[in-house]
Amino acid sequence: MARVRVVPETFTMVAYDSGTIAGLTEEVAARIGFPDGVEVSIEVDEGLPLPLTGSIADLVDGRGELWFSGGNFEHPQHRGQFDEASARIWIGRDLLRLADRLSSGWEGVPADEDLTDQQRAVWDLFADGRLARLGFEVRESLRRYHFRLAHGFNDVVDTVFERLWRSDLLTWADLEACCAETAAADTREKPKDRQKPKDRQGLRPTSLRPTSA
Repeated sequence: MARVRVVPETFTMVAYDSGTIAGLTEEVAARIGFPDGVEVSIEVDEGLPLPLTGSIADLVDGRGELWFSGGNFEHPQHRGQFDEASARIWIGRDLLRLADRLSSGWEGVPADEDLTDQQRAVWDLFADGRLARLGFEVRESLRRYHFRLAHGFNDVVDTVFERLWRSDLLTWADLEACCAETAAADTREKPKDRQKPKDRQGLRPTSLRPTSA
């Protein structure tokens, strides 16, 4: 793949290394067949610790732009330490979603920050199923739990989960159809709409990580 740029170049609040993250990204990209020639920028907000996780994967003028909370890459038992296993899954999932955005049948997909919780859940599941078949250590039970939280706890949701988990070639229209199918079967009270940030800066509050990390 083309050059990977990591921001910040030097981490000061966590024991992360930009070269390690870039190298891991290149390794994962090769493993999943990410398109050659696409530049990728990865920004890690080191001020956001576990359990604050979140990511954004968008295309800007043909370049891939990934944003991650520092908590996404943090070892669950060792505060401020890099966890390669977690980083590998997060990077792989979002590189696959970037690759989808570059594919036929994915024209007009909303920007990541405009996705509903249900849309993001089906897309993450579709990506994780592909990662699992490539040998990545994806926790199917955890993905199933998050999917049920977004779509409901019923047999229809479980059927859609199995279909998405085993799929390799889908389009954005297919994912939208999955959302419509689960919505029709969801008898839960509809939650209030989330307050979405107007821009990516809305995801970045003042650092919540102690400076002694």
